[in-house]
Amino acid sequence: MTDSLEKTEQPATATARPAEPSLRDWLLLGLLTLIGGASFAGIKLAVATALPGTVSAGRLWAAAAFLLIYAYATGRHLPAFLRREEGKGWTVSTEWRFMMAGGVIGYAIPFTLFPFAQQTVSSMLAGIYMAFMPLVTIILARIFADEELTVRKVTGFMLGTTGVIFLIGPAAIANILSADVIAQGAMILAVICYAIYAVLTRRAPEMQARSFAAGVMLSSAVAASPFALVSGQDWGAVSAVSWLSILFLGLFPSAIAAILIITLIRKAGAGFMALTNYATPVVAIIIGMSAFGEPLKPTFIAGLVAILIGLAISRTKQISFGARGLQRLIRPRR
Repeated sequence: MTDSLEKTEQPATATARPAEPSLRDWLLLGLLTLIGGASFAGIKLAVATALPGTVSAGRLWAAAAFLLIYAYATGRHLPAFLRREEGKGWTVSTEWRFMMAGGVIGYAIPFTLFPFAQQTVSSMLAGIYMAFMPLVTIILARIFADEELTVRKVTGFMLGTTGVIFLIGPAAIANILSADVIAQGAMILAVICYAIYAVLTRRAPEMQARSFAAGVMLSSAVAASPFALVSGQDWGAVSAVSWLSILFLGLFPSAIAAILIITLIRKAGAGFMALTNYATPVVAIIIGMSAFGEPLKPTFIAGLVAILIGLAISRTKQISFGARGLQRLIRPRR
């Protein structure tokens, strides 16, 4: 994995034309999907005895340590934190401003909100909500990055929003302040944070991807620490299962997933990597049903179908690109 990343890594904002996905790319995509779908089960196990702030800070520090070691071991370094500008004196560098903003918005806040939500809602529902993130990104990219907003994208967003309404359910109207509705509101806010982070990274200054990932993760760990310190956590009450789940969340869905994402984007493109948005909720549903006996409600199915159809409509070109790569793998040689 290190060798392939070394050969393909470019600045985080580079836009080189990707190659057709290879068998190895599809295997990495499957691994990334499995890790992403399992993360919600990991959160469910972690919050059994650990508070949301503890889960968030613990996984982020584990991820930051891993990515910092990985970045420096492979020849990447963090940019200077302070730079001297003429007439202004010493100021925080532009790179660190983006990395700190990304750490807070893209990791510290949503990584705290999801554990909070999963104290009362199922892991499968959390996984389904993640499929809504790319649709929110489309709208935010139009507002903040001047990206074209086509009829196809608007239609996809409207269908996705309909799916979210299905997920929340009609009971929300009668009992708007119930714990379940508040938890789902927290997940929607977390998804919006992920979407803002996706747009933010597009506007970030050019820097090596591994350095950017390590800096963002370190910033997020520092930002999440106060949540853990003021949460009133009884540290002696945290079980071994919860600690192991927190470590899993830090090393796999956070750190290793970041490396896999970089690898896939460099080799096959962001469109191909985005296919995980379709499969991750399915993995979360399978794990939730098999491991925890969570019921698959009809509203969950309706909501997921609407979101995935909306996502498919908004990303038609990316699906076609992935399909062409798969067709090349299974087509018999002549």
